[in-house]
Amino acid sequence: MKTNSAPSTAAKDSDLAETGTNDNTAAIAAVAAALIAAGGSTALAVRRRKTRHAA
Repeated sequence: MKTNSAPSTAAKDSDLAETGTNDNTAAIAAVAAALIAAGGSTALAVRRRKTRHAA
């Protein structure tokens, strides 16, 4: 993971908010996609298991 050690110039010079992207955005999106896929797979497996036992 990359860290930004350079201080922000916006905070020192004015009262403007600091803008830009967060370096963690891609990692957070990947984890979110993996959790969604895992949840979908679990729901599908439970549904299939219930249909097999009901027949």
